[in-house]
Amino acid sequence: MTKNNNFDPIKVDDNEYKIDHLKDLSLIIDMDCQNGDTRPITVHMRPTNHLFSREVTDDDKANRAKLEGSGHWLNSYIHHEGNYQQVKTPPKIKESRIFCKEKWEYSFLFPKFVALIEETPSHVTVLANAGDDKTCLSGILEIEDRPEEVYLVFFVLTKINSKEASMLIESAYCVDPNVNSKAKKLINPARDDSKPFVIALRNVMEGRKPLESKKQNSRAHKRRKKNRHK
Repeated sequence: MTKNNNFDPIKVDDNEYKIDHLKDLSLIIDMDCQNGDTRPITVHMRPTNHLFSREVTDDDKANRAKLEGSGHWLNSYIHHEGNYQQVKTPPKIKESRIFCKEKWEYSFLFPKFVALIEETPSHVTVLANAGDDKTCLSGILEIEDRPEEVYLVFFVLTKINSKEASMLIESAYCVDPNVNSKAKKLINPARDDSKPFVIALRNVMEGRKPLESKKQNSRAHKRRKKNRHK
């Protein structure tokens, strides 16, 4: 039932599409902590099926039986909060999606994005989505042999414990960097709107929002404390 969650091959129209290149990916970053210590942080990747699927349309709903029979109809499942590696029991469908061969081809770029972060965590820029500075972030991978496109990745960072974090990959696809506004911002980031990946990770590990400075966090804490005593 949850085979895609285990990264088993997807069979569509008698063709097999492997997705094990997305399985068991992680990276380790040496992080300078607020107390002066330096510790290795392991970030576990949890790609969702959005990396190889598209949304369901009304036409898809009308042809659901046919799409289920061909293997195009995919399901994702609700995971334990903070542990995106583990599906809740009994399994409960979170959403349905349609297999997309083009996005599946793009998904082979994702391991390169992970390697880029691990190699240059201070140079990979992350940006918060509009209206969501707490959870969903985005970053890009520039593609050497395709200058007309960049690989845009959307993700959520969550602290697991003092030495581990989870990186839920909500979506990823290629865009034209000259047209896509988010890609433009990541290529030429404004100081107040973005942070290096390693800083966003440190903020999450120390209990702050990914793009929140220590000063902003302190001010927010004082406001919350003041409101509690009103």
